[in-house]
Amino acid sequence: MRRFLVLVAAVVLAGSICIAQEPSDRASEVVRMDGADYYLHTVLPGETVYSLSRLYGVDEARLYDDNPAVKTDGLKAGQTIRILCTDRPEIKMTRRKLQRTFSRHTIQPGETTYSIAKKYSLSINTLIQDNPGLDPAHLRAGDELLIRKSEMDKTSPQTILSQMDDFAETLTAVSDEYVYHLVEMGETLYALSRRYGVSVEAIEAENNVKEGLKAGVLLKIPVPCETLAGNGSDTMENGMSLPPVGGVAGDMVDMKYLPGGVTNVAFMLPLTEKGAVKPVFMEFYQGALLAACELAAGGKILNIDLYDTERSPQKVAALIDKGALDDTDLIIGPVYEETLGAVVGYSRANGIPVVSPLADVPMGYGNTVFRLYPERDCHYEKLASLLDGDKNIIFITSDVNDAEFERRMKEVVGNRHYQRIVYRKGTPSEQIDDLLMKSGTENVFVVLAGDETGVDLILAALSSVQNSRLARSIRTGRMSVIGNSKWMRYRNLDRNLFFKLNVSFVTSYHADRGNERVQNFDSRYIEAFGRIPTLYSYRGYDAVMLFCGGQGAGGMLSGDPVAPLQTPYGFEMTDAGDICNTQWALVTYSGDYTINVR
Repeated sequence: MRRFLVLVAAVVLAGSICIAQEPSDRASEVVRMDGADYYLHTVLPGETVYSLSRLYGVDEARLYDDNPAVKTDGLKAGQTIRILCTDRPEIKMTRRKLQRTFSRHTIQPGETTYSIAKKYSLSINTLIQDNPGLDPAHLRAGDELLIRKSEMDKTSPQTILSQMDDFAETLTAVSDEYVYHLVEMGETLYALSRRYGVSVEAIEAENNVKEGLKAGVLLKIPVPCETLAGNGSDTMENGMSLPPVGGVAGDMVDMKYLPGGVTNVAFMLPLTEKGAVKPVFMEFYQGALLAACELAAGGKILNIDLYDTERSPQKVAALIDKGALDDTDLIIGPVYEETLGAVVGYSRANGIPVVSPLADVPMGYGNTVFRLYPERDCHYEKLASLLDGDKNIIFITSDVNDAEFERRMKEVVGNRHYQRIVYRKGTPSEQIDDLLMKSGTENVFVVLAGDETGVDLILAALSSVQNSRLARSIRTGRMSVIGNSKWMRYRNLDRNLFFKLNVSFVTSYHADRGNERVQNFDSRYIEAFGRIPTLYSYRGYDAVMLFCGGQGAGGMLSGDPVAPLQTPYGFEMTDAGDICNTQWALVTYSGDYTINVR
């Protein structure tokens, strides 16, 4: 889980500001929830409820009340829990120093935490740090906020948005009743109600949304605690014995082909965590349902059982012990390594294929497991073709460097000659211009910047140099850029530059929304679920079509799969005996404004 660091350091009292100082062995992360301040404490090995209650001065009963999962499952190392803030020693700041240090902002109707932070280019961390009691999900018009002068104009809009995303995830992780959702452009209350399985009225009751939704608003969404599992949900109990796990490579199992009539498919997905819906897995399942409907229209019937495994191998084992999978022909899931291991023994004993749909799980489970996530060792192989021939290769980074990406790209480059430069804000563009070759030699820039600000700076600089050379009629070889698939998560990059600079990257998830089949799927998905599909929705569709579609009822298992929405897939048996997708998608944005995937 990404972490959002919030240090509540100040409180305004009687015209002065007080700075709180915490013992070094306490957590520094604090959030405002349900009208109270809570520390966010990550549990260390050996810590107990008793020791934490003594450390923070909180009753054990209150700690249990605030963390129901601790009461039911016990305290676990690495777990993040919330602990009520109690007394904190204070150091006063004079009124004069307060005025020199801060400006004041009066919250206007319709303003959000994001819009205020963006207005002053101020980090969310700093805004919350200087305004204890601030609940970013519930601003009140007329309240005053302190704006630290020394931190103004230092944080980009994309960084602020990323911090808000992190904050929403942190609140969700420690909340037992709510999911915190950061509204994106174009989202509606109806779409969110469908996504999270709650009514529009329930969302409205928890949030001030009378004037409609605005991008950047942090919504507090009450999520039903009842399980979302379908058939067999009453079989999820703890304490059952686990089937054999691991150590199965080397001996091959004869698998059953899927039947030609009705096919029984069990979906085992972690749909909830601590009562909160996990949207990623719901989106995967929704895509799978559309594939099942499409097959049914063609006469191939799937009988689907859906089981919420959470992230519990015990729940998977309970399903197996109670016979829930006895008539199953195909298992899609579980997702995570610990839950996948729990089903492998049953899969091998009965020759039932298992599709591991999303996670990068380890090898060694044997030939009944088909892993859709592509093999990591094949990740960068396709990039080598972009460097073949007489290319002028330049590694370029900024203040923040993606060291792992650079290490991998050095392996791809091998013995080829390359140059490396650091480009920062204020660096003369001539530094790049001097590296470019004349017409006839392609210039390949490998952009190693590790954050959105750095990537944006470098792409803009490359475009500027390109424009300058064209204006001066200086002939230059083709320019292309090798980047990172995480750029697609950056909200503020100019996608036009991707085409202009011929950007390429490899990714495990890609669907071309300009493709007619993808557009058709998008239309059906929006009609069915009221929102735009995600890459996980496409993967759910592909999982069903690859293994249940085609002219033969067995799909992939009968050697006759249909074309997926996301491409490509290519399954090979690994040295460990698994059957793994080895195909990463190489995505290239071309100057003629087409996107090529291979």
